[in-house]
Amino acid sequence: MPLVKSSPRARTKPNAGYHHGDLHAALLTEAKRLVNELGVENISLRQVAANVGVSPSAAYHHFPDKESLLRAASKSAFDDMADFQSLALEKIPGTSALAARKRFRVLGESYVGFARENPNLFRLAFGPYCDGHDRDRESSLPWRMLVAALNDLDNHGEIHPAMRPLAEVLTWSSIHGATTLLLDELLPEEAIEPIITSMEMSLKSPGKLVK
Repeated sequence: MPLVKSSPRARTKPNAGYHHGDLHAALLTEAKRLVNELGVENISLRQVAANVGVSPSAAYHHFPDKESLLRAASKSAFDDMADFQSLALEKIPGTSALAARKRFRVLGESYVGFARENPNLFRLAFGPYCDGHDRDRESSLPWRMLVAALNDLDNHGEIHPAMRPLAEVLTWSSIHGATTLLLDELLPEEAIEPIITSMEMSLKSPGKLVK
């Protein structure tokens, strides 16, 4: 589940029965909580270990340094965003064109919603600790959900044939850019819905495509 609006005083409780795997997950959870609260530049591996209730040397067995911890936390935050979107999509059942349009909009709205509720985790997921070149884009859940939503629209005649090959890159880059501008307070929140509407309109009409 996504780490949403965690309490500043919350701490991961130490577990006397830690075994291989448990500590790894606990360190990741606490690292994400601290990043969300303080920002990625204001945490340390020692602090994460202390909050979990273990020694730094115990933490080093799982993450040799802060960078390796934050790279793993970045991937985990990306997965949290995918879960957040998946839960939002589950609330829109049906096989009609209207349901397809609603799911497309909810996919974009939940992308923005996760970032708005977890701004520092969103930045972590796509920031300098993101091993984007090591991720198989086509196997990632956010990408697969986007492809499925666009295929659903296409099956209902909601995408112009000339726009279908461009749809994934167009929609992801548009919503990601809008989300980043929103977090940086360069775009008002009320602009998100018109942006999603404009994406829908652009998919239906190719305009003058550059050849």
